Amino acid sequence: MTPSELLVDAQKPSKYYVDYSSSCHNRVGTLSVEVLEMRGVRKCDLMGKSDPYAVFVFEDKAMKTDYISNCLNPVFPHKCKRAVKFPITTPAASLYVGGFDYDTDVTHTNIEDDDPLGRVVVKLSCLRPNTEYDVVYPLQHSELKRLKGERGYIRLRMMLNWEGNDRKVLTSYLKPQESMILATNDRKLWAASLYCIHGKHIGDEYNWNVFMSYVDELKGIAFLLQKPLLKFIMDIVFWRKPARSSFLFLSWQYLVLRPTYIPGFFVFSILAAAHDTYVTNARRRPKLHRVTPLYDIFLTLIGGGVFWKFCGIDAPTEAKDHPYVDFDDQLASLNLHNQHEKRGKAHSSELGVSDLMGGAEEEEAQPIKSKSKKGKKKVHVTKTSSVLSLNVLNPMSLVLGPLQIVLKNVCMGVRTANNLFTWKDPFVSFWTTSALFVLWIVVTIFPYAFFFFWLFRILGVVILGPQNAIIWWHLQKKKLKAKAEKAKDENERFRVLEIGCSICKVQFGLFNGKHHCRNCGEAVCGPCSQHKMKVEISMFGSEKGTLTPAKKKRVCDFCFRGEKVFDKEKRKKMKLEAKEADVDDSNVVLDGFKGAWSGVKKVGKGVAKGGELVGTGLVQGSMAVGEGVVDGTAMVGKGTGSLLKKTGKSLINLVGNQYTLEVPIERSMTKKFVDRPCVDQSFAKKIKEDKKRRKSKQS
Repeated sequence: MTPSELLVDAQKPSKYYVDYSSSCHNRVGTLSVEVLEMRGVRKCDLMGKSDPYAVFVFEDKAMKTDYISNCLNPVFPHKCKRAVKFPITTPAASLYVGGFDYDTDVTHTNIEDDDPLGRVVVKLSCLRPNTEYDVVYPLQHSELKRLKGERGYIRLRMMLNWEGNDRKVLTSYLKPQESMILATNDRKLWAASLYCIHGKHIGDEYNWNVFMSYVDELKGIAFLLQKPLLKFIMDIVFWRKPARSSFLFLSWQYLVLRPTYIPGFFVFSILAAAHDTYVTNARRRPKLHRVTPLYDIFLTLIGGGVFWKFCGIDAPTEAKDHPYVDFDDQLASLNLHNQHEKRGKAHSSELGVSDLMGGAEEEEAQPIKSKSKKGKKKVHVTKTSSVLSLNVLNPMSLVLGPLQIVLKNVCMGVRTANNLFTWKDPFVSFWTTSALFVLWIVVTIFPYAFFFFWLFRILGVVILGPQNAIIWWHLQKKKLKAKAEKAKDENERFRVLEIGCSICKVQFGLFNGKHHCRNCGEAVCGPCSQHKMKVEISMFGSEKGTLTPAKKKRVCDFCFRGEKVFDKEKRKKMKLEAKEADVDDSNVVLDGFKGAWSGVKKVGKGVAKGGELVGTGLVQGSMAVGEGVVDGTAMVGKGTGSLLKKTGKSLINLVGNQYTLEVPIERSMTKKFVDRPCVDQSFAKKIKEDKKRRKSKQS
């Protein structure tokens, strides 16, 4: 077909759809996406042009279209594989679309990835339901690159449909979102999906170009906000806007008399700014890109399951340029102008247009296949930098690396605030505005005088009240009790373990021997046991528990001075037992023989029983060892067979390219909310701008 016939054929409905929605039962809607054509893509093949194709990634599913061979402006016919239907389980999700150059797998190894052409992020909140969108998006490597159209354009046709109760779409924004994992067996599809989701720059590793992109973005935002803020202040001060000036003047005078209404006034000012930006985005934007009306959101929230559903929009492409310019477009134009000035001073005009990464990437402008001609290894498009990269050796990375993360967080916060106030995601802005409205009512009617009056009175009672004396007495009592228990535990430790003298607490050592008091039995050192006295009942040694009234024994200083208190009943009982054990000397020999014979009998019985137990233990141990050896051998053989089986299966899968790779998809509301989809109106306008820019470059 001729190019004109191809364009006509591409407008027809797609004949084949890859339908993922039929297998999903918890969906709240469906999203149909078709790629119609691409324009001005990069030349990536060494011999020839490029073989473009597209990859769609949504939630945990991905789909790859057919490729168009050797073409920089491919058009996808309606009979080729170009369309897909995704089920929607989270209305806050985003559609990721990437363009790639197909590389023929000659060696059947799939080692190299296809060359990336650019990516696009489309939030579902930017699409109205039951509306067919035929829009053009500029391809960009990531959100860091703000030169729209430098990498070409992609034309998509989309249709969003909500199913069942539309109220679920609104309430789903209030539920926590979980992370998803996209799993695939195709190595190239895995790399392409990773690029579509995260872009070229993955992670927070220090990079000078990334660092300067954040700096340029913040400088551009400050420059663009400078004039509107100055104009707003001048209009208020010099009464160019009488209504606003009079309102602020009267509010100032009233707040001086009633300072408790100052928090409510600030919240009301934020609400007024949100209303003003809503009116701006609802009226001044092109009809195709206007936000969902508030009345549509309210009625859907009230009667979404009964009498109301989200309304579609009928907005044909406008033939003439619309006067409204989005803030992101202004920032991109400003950065483009600044980069042209920088490149014009530092380089010749042959280098072309730089990106917004703080410098030119001349290697990207060249065909990617040409790098292999010089013997350089092809860089993996989704590979993150190694820990042993040169940035670790760069001393500036130690300072600028953390600062880059801070700048990134600041940029994300500014983007989030911009998206909230410009109603990029009307549902998030609606819930945020509703929360601010409730907060305004609360802070306005809150009784600050009553609250602070009683708060400080209660604080005075708590901090300086007379009850603190009782609290102090209780704390001191508790402290003394804890100290006594600690000392008691320390004494018990010395007494039980006998690691030191129970009197002076000096630990025993080579030059400080350990002795035992015969009166109390506790371990003491030499200096604390230098006295002897008669002891009725010996509490230590070979004569322990016997009566020794005629002998002087070594005792501790406390016992010698009579400072120790003993249990009289226990001492009396021990004394009686010692007297009963004190027998006549005539029976000593007989008792000795009886004791010896009894000991021999006990030893014999013990030896016989011990031998029996040892024999039984040896038999049982031998049986257990034998069973363990048999079971261990069987398990080792089974494990070895399983390992060999898995290894062989892995080798077969590796040779056949049948392994599963996973791509993490962040479902964080913040990240989803700061993505910036760039919606443009028509190909004719973009082609016209390209021609003008090329002419200006040549001149």
